[in-house]
Amino acid sequence: MTIISKTAGVLSLASCIHDIHKTALISSRNAYAKAASDAVITSSLGNQKAEKVSYKDAQRKNWLAQNNFSAPYKEFFARVGGYIIGAAKASVRYIPNFALAAVALFTKKYKGVANAAAVGLGVIELFDFIKNATNINQRTDYLK
Repeated sequence: MTIISKTAGVLSLASCIHDIHKTALISSRNAYAKAASDAVITSSLGNQKAEKVSYKDAQRKNWLAQNNFSAPYKEFFARVGGYIIGAAKASVRYIPNFALAAVALFTKKYKGVANAAAVGLGVIELFDFIKNATNINQRTDYLK
């Protein structure tokens, strides 16, 4: 029965890490989009303000609006920061899975404890599946 507990632990860890990575990618894309739109809006608003009307100043402002040099750096750091924040938020959700998987994988002396951890992992996954399939404890009155 230890093979089953070890398999359950490995599969649970792989599933958790995959979901954390995908969630972090979503957060990274959202942070990148926000940084990119903020850069465009900031550049646009800053270039629309003028104390006097001048052709030369208008040309400079148009050139600066098209060549925002700080935007790539801000977008890069927003993407990396978004990934880290997304991974941290998603990791918190899987603390019980990590604990049970560690017990299932690293308990050698007490096979019953490892098997109980494998059953616990199955119960967690079953509960998550039922919760998502039936919308239990989720708000469904969005249109009211």
